[in-house]
Amino acid sequence: MYRFSVFAAAVCLVMSAMPAQADERVVPTACDLLAAHPSDPDKIVEGLSQAKIMPNIDATIDACRRDVEAHGDVPRLVYYLGRVLFYAGEFQEGIGYVNRAADMGHRQSQFVSAFVYFDGVPGAIPADACRALGLWQDAAARGHYAASLTVARHALAGRFAACEDVPSKADMHGWVAAAAEADQAGDFYHGLLNGLLLELLQSDAS
Repeated sequence: MYRFSVFAAAVCLVMSAMPAQADERVVPTACDLLAAHPSDPDKIVEGLSQAKIMPNIDATIDACRRDVEAHGDVPRLVYYLGRVLFYAGEFQEGIGYVNRAADMGHRQSQFVSAFVYFDGVPGAIPADACRALGLWQDAAARGHYAASLTVARHALAGRFAACEDVPSKADMHGWVAAAAEADQAGDFYHGLLNGLLLELLQSDAS
């Protein structure tokens, strides 16, 4: 804990020493450094896994609360606060921040929020596949790799049959192809998944 306190103090010192006119959207905050998600395409630092966050979860939540209070117009910070609240078991407060970031157009937040609504939470949030579709579709259309794969998978399985504005196979083919071309996940198994989805979507893509 002592080591972390020293680190957190150093982070705060660096942040306070930065020029006031620095754009908070590109200058890492303490919350960025302590809570960024590795898969967030809008992150500005490398990001940390849940396992690396948990030992200092309380201090991380405090840091993110401060940064969101100061920079509440920065969607990724709002999402990171929601993320660490999830990890701390504060689901209702956490989903509130994730949804807020999703409403601001943050792609990773849309992806996560959609998962919550797709399956629902017993006693808390009813399943809503159509709401999930809208979130995944918007994120996929703006280049979110995992969202493009997820919406294609569930659309092909007929999970959005009751929804309006289901994307065409041509649209989904384009999203998956763009992700594959960008090599966002270049390992062998992701290559197989991309190839399979592209083949299944090809019938309406021409």
